[in-house]
Amino acid sequence: MRKKNLAVLGLGSNLGRKARNLALAVNEISCFCEVVRVSSIYKTASLLRDGQDGYFNLCMLVRTDFPPEKLLSAVKNLEKVMGRENTGRWYTRLIDIDIIDYDNIVAEFDGLSLPHKEMQNRSFVLKPLAEIYPDYIHPLSCLNVNDMVKNIKDDLGISKLGVCIWRS
Repeated sequence: MRKKNLAVLGLGSNLGRKARNLALAVNEISCFCEVVRVSSIYKTASLLRDGQDGYFNLCMLVRTDFPPEKLLSAVKNLEKVMGRENTGRWYTRLIDIDIIDYDNIVAEFDGLSLPHKEMQNRSFVLKPLAEIYPDYIHPLSCLNVNDMVKNIKDDLGISKLGVCIWRS
């Protein structure tokens, strides 16, 4: 039996029924990954501070048999199935799913950097990650997630909505 790899996924939505979009994505991901934990939902302003509606975000800790490239393909396919349109980087989206970390490896694949290159600068990744994986250590900086949270310069007005959409 193959070892299941531990991955961190970051999900976001700022169109339509955002919490419902996240819940649907979590449910669909559970069809091809074992869900270990799901954070509460957090709300932030847009990275661009451009008047876009606020984002709802969460992190998931999952176990998977998929190698990183296949996991990326599966989550990008799910985005399309859910109706995500290619509106450009950092713009409105029904659903966005990023692989934040995969078994704590450091690697570059076509369209995928592990760990996610910007995770240490994003409150909407770090705060939900600290909730579900407080022992996480970044494989390059060797900082734990709580130290990374303390180093955030702009938290985009993050607030925890206290909404739990998954019970294991």
